[in-house]
Amino acid sequence: MNTFSTQIDRAAYEAWRENSAEERARVAADPDRLAFHIQPEVGWLNDPNGLVQVNGIYHIYHQYNPFDAARGGATMWNHLSTQDFVHYRDHSPALFPDAAVDASGAYSGSAFVERESCAGGARESAESGRIHYFYTGNVKHTDRDDYDYVLTGREANQIHLVTNDPCELGEKRVLLTNADYPADISCHVRDPKVLKHDGTYYMVLGARTRDDIGCVLVYTSRDLDHWTYTTRITLPERFGYMWECPDLFFLDGELVLVCCPQGVPAEGFDYQNAHQCVFFRVQADFSKSSFELVDDGRPRMLDHGFDFYAPQSFEDEQGRRIAFGWVGLPDPDYDNPTVPRGWQGALTVPRELHLRDDKLVQLPVAEMEDLRGDAHELACGEQMDEPGRVFELLVSCGGAKELKLNLRAGVKLTWLDGTLTFDMVGDGHGRTVRSAALDRLDDLRILSDTSVLEIFANGGETVFTARTYSDAASALSCESDVPAEVTYYQLAPISMDRNN
Repeated sequence: MNTFSTQIDRAAYEAWRENSAEERARVAADPDRLAFHIQPEVGWLNDPNGLVQVNGIYHIYHQYNPFDAARGGATMWNHLSTQDFVHYRDHSPALFPDAAVDASGAYSGSAFVERESCAGGARESAESGRIHYFYTGNVKHTDRDDYDYVLTGREANQIHLVTNDPCELGEKRVLLTNADYPADISCHVRDPKVLKHDGTYYMVLGARTRDDIGCVLVYTSRDLDHWTYTTRITLPERFGYMWECPDLFFLDGELVLVCCPQGVPAEGFDYQNAHQCVFFRVQADFSKSSFELVDDGRPRMLDHGFDFYAPQSFEDEQGRRIAFGWVGLPDPDYDNPTVPRGWQGALTVPRELHLRDDKLVQLPVAEMEDLRGDAHELACGEQMDEPGRVFELLVSCGGAKELKLNLRAGVKLTWLDGTLTFDMVGDGHGRTVRSAALDRLDDLRILSDTSVLEIFANGGETVFTARTYSDAASALSCESDVPAEVTYYQLAPISMDRNN
């Protein structure tokens, strides 16, 4: 049987790279290349995968296709590492779609390490330094007469790898296949993430039922190798046809589920993008494998901007919950002009997560402040004529009823009548307006990179993320009905050393 195959191994990738120097040099010279965000050397980048810290080193993987900036083709995992989120090393791809079980792509997944000691120390010793990786091996049998993308002719294989070397991820072992999913589930099952609680491992998988209802499947294990279907997490009423990229974790003493529902219609200011990213607080009875979504009303959005999807979080060795997201979106109705130039996609800056008043709060990790240059105070009503495109802006504006920030040509942020509005109509390449209703506006923190904006309001309670390709032709300015305090920093670039 033939499949839609993008099988490629390390040797094939390295052979391609030897002949791609001209393309890589051309992409590196693009004026929209980013200063302090992770981006692909060439080609396509999307979901962050396999995030973990081991022995003081953070390991970051992401979906990668160096051959096609418009997606399609081979999907592999590229690997980067850092100790401080300022100095990075790009180790090149570590996971390839090179087997029959992932012939159409090595799809998204996660990493897991044992953090706590175990009775007698035996498992702690055996697991010392070992990383467990889980991902979905995608296989499409496109030559089958009954292949329809959703219900038949497609394999979703959940695969496990174990290693002590984050550059060599180990032997692929299939844990679950289509036969292991409930009978009412379609061929769309993907993106495993693992949580340990009271000696039991819980794997969550994004899923789509055969009648197009999104849900999260929950499997349990005692050894990370043998998994049993236990339950599912969903809403009483249909909320999209597919919930992908699930992430179940404890945050400030509460259980939280983040996922990306597809096919949700717009509702007021919410769910305006082609696909969404939301979070729930979860009431769990682990003894009964019961997980109830307890938030009132509609699911809350993680990000109100145009380009945010598939975030993944992990706990570092300091106990911080850190997340990266994809600065992008599946099936957007706007464009990105870097695609014909040979590259597309980025990850957000690393964000530390907290719960505050039932809100999932996101702020750049403290290490990002190491990129700051000298502070410059900007009086309200004053303008900066040459701010550049790479800077950080802090605005303290408690009590303001009206505020307007011009960030660059065609991009502005306004606060009026209880609504914070991010307007890119002037130069959004199809991006228009996104808004969020707030009780108040106390402060803003804005990270501006050459072609990415990340905006954090009220200490990270509300966030907007977007690609932007506008230049800095207009001056940076702030107008407010109160004496707002505005601080401007130029930001240094992160460093990126490459192994090849």
